[in-house]
Amino acid sequence: MANDPFNSRFVRVGPYRAHYIECGNGIPVVMIHGGGPGAAGEFGWGNNIAALGEHGHAIAVDQIGFGLSDKPLDREFSHIFFCEHFSRFIETLCIDEFYLMGNSMGAYVAARYALDHPGRVTKLLLVSSGTIATAMGIEMGVTPGMKTLIAYDETKEGLRGFLSGIHYHPENMSEEKLEKRWQYAQLPGVAAVQSSFLNFFRNKRINDPQSAQWFDLRHRLPHLDIPTHFIWGRHDIFATPDMAGKLQKLLPNATFEWFEDAGHVVQNDEPEHFNEVAVKFFFGD
Repeated sequence: MANDPFNSRFVRVGPYRAHYIECGNGIPVVMIHGGGPGAAGEFGWGNNIAALGEHGHAIAVDQIGFGLSDKPLDREFSHIFFCEHFSRFIETLCIDEFYLMGNSMGAYVAARYALDHPGRVTKLLLVSSGTIATAMGIEMGVTPGMKTLIAYDETKEGLRGFLSGIHYHPENMSEEKLEKRWQYAQLPGVAAVQSSFLNFFRNKRINDPQSAQWFDLRHRLPHLDIPTHFIWGRHDIFATPDMAGKLQKLLPNATFEWFEDAGHVVQNDEPEHFNEVAVKFFFGD
């Protein structure tokens, strides 16, 4: 870890061990990565944590079931579980007020936390989230990017195919990073977590009335009264720009910004531009 711009930490969150990376001091900026095989805070925000750490205390958590955090096989992996665990993670670190950002499904967890804990999050940055669009009644269907996730066959080439679905510039993913993410994707429990979560998102979220009601944000998110900024890649084939356009009309209190040379993981396709925007949004006047 000596060459990395961050420190690696573990903390006990209830019965589970959670991993996170951190950098810098000052007001906390907490980051929640998206999903997919091998996902972790390092791969979601490794290009951004140092820039944000120059201005505050940047923290990127490995969501439960991902990265080096525990992967309990006796739990259903759902947005409910992710949100529950993230809330306990924040309590464990004794963070009171903070800035928060998330990508994809991690953006849903971020938005949900802000809604459920008024006064804790003071600014919210959300990146390319089909999950939020879905929770606002905009069904994403099986997009070309989603097909790369469904097609993942637990091989390294399958992982490369998935990463080509979320990156507009997959060539920026070095073989070294691919190898490390592949190692994360092979950790015990990862396949079971992916299967459990996909089943929730594609089936139970729709067919179980209690889960459907819990997941829905249509009557809550439009009334969120903190600065909320969405960033979306013009070339996102996972959560398409068409979804973003529909979402924008439903959230008049939020601002939207388009990155012209990015896909689903904007922060990796255009890291320098993204860092400028994120630093200005959180720490600017």
